[in-house]
Amino acid sequence: MKKEAKQEEIFRNTLKVFAEYGYKKTTIEDIAESMGMAVGTLYLYAKNKRDLYLNSVAWGLNLWQQSVKEAVIKAEPGGPLARLEALCFTAYNYLAGDAILRKTLERDPELLPLFESKDPYLDINRQSVLMLKSILAEGVESGIFEIPDIDDAAKSLFFIYIMFVQKTYIATEGDAVKGMFNIIINLMIKGLLKK
Repeated sequence: MKKEAKQEEIFRNTLKVFAEYGYKKTTIEDIAESMGMAVGTLYLYAKNKRDLYLNSVAWGLNLWQQSVKEAVIKAEPGGPLARLEALCFTAYNYLAGDAILRKTLERDPELLPLFESKDPYLDINRQSVLMLKSILAEGVESGIFEIPDIDDAAKSLFFIYIMFVQKTYIATEGDAVKGMFNIIINLMIKGLLKK
């Protein structure tokens, strides 16, 4: 097995173990045992438990982001509005289908904070904001959107999105919050004015 494929297998399995037991209770031995692997072999892929944890969560977040990118690409023929809707709804609904990453985030909500100053995955989340910013800029350029400051708008929308993800999946307030998210996205995209 190639190193990259092995690394993915380790990250996938590591997230399962952390989701089940949480960071504090999980040991390197637990992870190695769950894979039928020697602890020493696991150290070829990570310096320590914290490194393995952070890298495994980053791997999960990157899968999330990749699914959003794919949805945005599929929606490309529909223009900026269709791409924005695809981005918003795919990103928001992703955790409904990824129980392992969702459980990991539930156990450790600080992995997905509201504020950049506390974000351990700032680079990954900045890429998400850039994806959003690109769609907003395209919409402004084509005359579909009217946004005075695209950078601030993208950051604000991402902040709202993180808040809804936290309330829906991490604080598990569920269906009531999902309904509010749909309303907010429709208000944001379609506006309040009658046409």
